[in-house]
Amino acid sequence: MPLQIDLRSAVYALSDALDLVGVDDCQHGKRVAMIARATGLLLGLPESRLDNLVCAGLLHDVGVSSTAAHRRLVHEMDADDTQVHCERGRELLQPFAHLSLVAEAVRHHHTPWVELPSGLDEADAIDSNLILLADRVDSLLLREGLGNPLVHRECIRDEIQALAGRELAPELVAAFLGAAASEAFWIALVPRHVKAWLDELPLSAWRVTIDFPNFRHVARLVSSIVDAKSHFTASHSLGVAQLAGHLAQRMGLAEGARAQVEIAGLMHDVGKLCVPDEIVEKPARLTPVEFSVMERHSFETWQILRHVPGLEAIAEWAAFHHEALNGHGYPFRHKGGRLCMEARIVAVADVFQALAQERPYRGAQPAEEISGILDGFVTKGVLDGDVVAVATEDMEASWYAATRAL
Repeated sequence: MPLQIDLRSAVYALSDALDLVGVDDCQHGKRVAMIARATGLLLGLPESRLDNLVCAGLLHDVGVSSTAAHRRLVHEMDADDTQVHCERGRELLQPFAHLSLVAEAVRHHHTPWVELPSGLDEADAIDSNLILLADRVDSLLLREGLGNPLVHRECIRDEIQALAGRELAPELVAAFLGAAASEAFWIALVPRHVKAWLDELPLSAWRVTIDFPNFRHVARLVSSIVDAKSHFTASHSLGVAQLAGHLAQRMGLAEGARAQVEIAGLMHDVGKLCVPDEIVEKPARLTPVEFSVMERHSFETWQILRHVPGLEAIAEWAAFHHEALNGHGYPFRHKGGRLCMEARIVAVADVFQALAQERPYRGAQPAEEISGILDGFVTKGVLDGDVVAVATEDMEASWYAATRAL
């Protein structure tokens, strides 16, 4: 039976991935979705519009991969490069049929009300301004602190009211002030209540089942966000996916399994969004503390993917890419008996592609060096010897698969 994925669950997983970019500023997109929906509800927007508004809020920063860029956007609010990530967000969302419904709202979520293009659809104009309003509210809330939002509500309400007329549409500000009059509005934004709010939200318009080929577009979107984190990792996930698919084919895996291995390759590093830029781009050996931060990423990948029905196996193959057959890998320290062939293929593809790509602390390794390094990992009991043999016996084909996107 072909694999089917619930789009609502996929969007939630993508939202969890975007939460990682903030490192300490977690759940920003989710709170923006909550604030925008509460305001839209008071405006009388229909349920389908509210569902789209929630997804626009969850994904409004989909164009942001860098922790430094996230800090500027959340804490400075008027950063010079705000429009760059808006355009990038639209570019990522537009090609996918259902996600394209929120692409224009994401594109204009930093555009002041009076500067919105005259030809923009009215619904997109209102939705983008609602996201801007909610984004402003949450940025102010983060500035003041999430410990007790009730203490800061009057100050935040006053600051938002001052933006009415130019940056924000007056009727939207009035609706926000009405929604924000209740204590429940603010208390719900405390971190422990946010997930419960999202879990209980029907989001009926987005309970769409998509087939596996279409889900690949979502996986490709995720890989684009991850790989954009640093120019040193540009196309790394895509290269891992291509090489993993190539190796799976050479090793005789069925077509469906090959496709799923490629998805695991595309999404294996989604957890790396939680690693600060300065660690990812450090041109020297990581300190023990820095490495402990880096070690988190494969566990975060597992946590994000395993909650999407239908992706349970793929979540493991993706998250196990730093496990070792000898049991000395991370984060679970699984031994060879727990590591299936698909997981072993992704692990070899990850090491091969990383060696073939420039890193801040070294240049790209030549093919003959890669072969020797992989054999060394086999000797140490880290990588599967059969998979490495397939990768190295036709080095030209493997090299092409790993690097043709670069």
